[in-house]
Amino acid sequence: MEAGESAKPRSRSRPPRAIAGPALEVLAGRAQPAPRLLRPRGDSPPPLVFHRGAHAPYATRWFGVTSLAGHARNLVASAIAAESIDSRDWMRPATAEELLSHVVRVLGGDATRSTLTEALGRPVWVDFVADTGDDHDVSQAVARMILSTYDVEEGGGRRTLPRGDVLLFGGDTAYPVATGEEIARRVVAPYNEVLRERTEHGEPRRVLLGIAGNHDWYDGLDGFGRLFRRNPQGSLLSNEEVPRSIRRARVRRRAGLVARQLHLDEVGGILKLVGALLRGVRALWAGTKIVRPRRLALVGYEPVQDASYWALPLAPGLEMWGVDRQLGRLDYRQRLFFGERRRAVPGGRLVFVAPDPAIAFGEKHEPGARMLSSCRLSLERDRVFYLTGDMHHYERRVPGAESLQVIAGGGGAFLHGTRISPSPGGPPERVWPSPATSRRLVAQVPFKLMGGSAGFILHIGFALLASLELGAAMRGTTALITASILISAALVAALYANVGHNRAHPWAVASVAVPFGVALGLLPMSLRLALPHLVPAIDWDIGVLVVYAFLGAFGIGLFLATIAVLGLEHQQAFSVLSHPGFKHFVRMCIHPDGRIEAWTIGKDDPISPSEPALVDRFEWR
Repeated sequence: MEAGESAKPRSRSRPPRAIAGPALEVLAGRAQPAPRLLRPRGDSPPPLVFHRGAHAPYATRWFGVTSLAGHARNLVASAIAAESIDSRDWMRPATAEELLSHVVRVLGGDATRSTLTEALGRPVWVDFVADTGDDHDVSQAVARMILSTYDVEEGGGRRTLPRGDVLLFGGDTAYPVATGEEIARRVVAPYNEVLRERTEHGEPRRVLLGIAGNHDWYDGLDGFGRLFRRNPQGSLLSNEEVPRSIRRARVRRRAGLVARQLHLDEVGGILKLVGALLRGVRALWAGTKIVRPRRLALVGYEPVQDASYWALPLAPGLEMWGVDRQLGRLDYRQRLFFGERRRAVPGGRLVFVAPDPAIAFGEKHEPGARMLSSCRLSLERDRVFYLTGDMHHYERRVPGAESLQVIAGGGGAFLHGTRISPSPGGPPERVWPSPATSRRLVAQVPFKLMGGSAGFILHIGFALLASLELGAAMRGTTALITASILISAALVAALYANVGHNRAHPWAVASVAVPFGVALGLLPMSLRLALPHLVPAIDWDIGVLVVYAFLGAFGIGLFLATIAVLGLEHQQAFSVLSHPGFKHFVRMCIHPDGRIEAWTIGKDDPISPSEPALVDRFEWR
């Protein structure tokens, strides 16, 4: 396990430190790895056992204590957004021409040309990765894939796929909340460990671009801006100093796995939350501020954007737009920005990079559909390459005669399995993992949730509910009936709100939530009546709490699995598993004529010693 120390409060007079990981300049003469031969993955079955991360920070336990911080930040951020307090008020987005000049300054080329391919006089290579920082070891494995050069066999020979000129992050930079510290721990540190091995002195610089997802907005874009906002001084950071809170103490992999199995990461997370609270109280009492690092940096990459949304001319008749929906809809700034840009280049083809898909699991997805509508675009009418993440799997779909949607959310976060039931929108062109694999995985959900591998928040909650019902029973039958009805109603409402929040299938979700909620609400007294007859030698007043805690968690897992199998909701069940597999990114070649070639590169088990494989290959003209 890699443990970090809590950072001591620093005095206000001490200047903030910049996090850049390793130095930008490393010794010359270091040999670059040879291109890795990329073979098609095919339809071979995935492995039965997957490697888990063994170095902190570990994958987020979404039903654990520390994930509550993410949920709390979500509520706070949503409340702030509802009051129309927008973190984008400070932004002055660069025009498309200004952003192009920043990119050309980094990559080199003719700054007088109007598109990037014309300025460089060659094709432009772009690496797209989304939903990134979670488990340290998985993030590092994804970084090794992205920062490699590949050879593929095409047309009877071999073709080289070089590392991208541009590294494009597609939202949700870190989990559970993309604060500056979490981005540093879960993205910057593991990526820079790989970059330290791969970067040579004098190697050309590359461009860093990003869009904001909902987890970036939980921090009000503070961490996002520290990594992706352009440095006005126009220079890369080279400070090797890392705060104590993210320094690493390496131990053997086996010891790290044992620590994770014992939930020591949850204990450390609780202590970290308490420490952060105490530092905040101390700063408030002293009338000072908690000083955070001003900048985050990836070795050899330079951020070029001035806002969370942007437009970049790629080739004649082809542009790339990065949009930001905050926690709701596109704001008026973006509607004006992209409306003016669309009028400047009417009818052109667009690579539309968004934090949410327009079609998810074969059905219309409102957040993405609203983004398209706000930009006056349509997948059926316009020529749009909709590139997104948010759903943590890979899917390529052709929604219109000249449009394309690619979901590539395998950058490091837990796996979202693909749709298990038949898709109402028809099957996609390519999907990974397969529905059969997703079905096998979702069958594990009730047992994983009951066993506590995802955390023990539900167990604690059900034990408290059981204590309420048992306490009501001591006051008489009327109190017991009233408590049972109220608890059952609350459970039904909670189940519906948890998986029916997108309102896609309200009545179908309700028809499943009602029986599960009622059964879970009546279970404590059923256990109190039945268990003494089964094992009469035990006083079951405390035993009911313990048994109900685990049976209640199993019931929630069974509910989530049922919802997924029926095709009503597909994300919550897989969050239980925190599955580390099926990670990938998309490498694109943008030609001067506007043609885009793309290769999706990934691994079933990213931490295994196996080689990456070619998951998909496609073109868009």
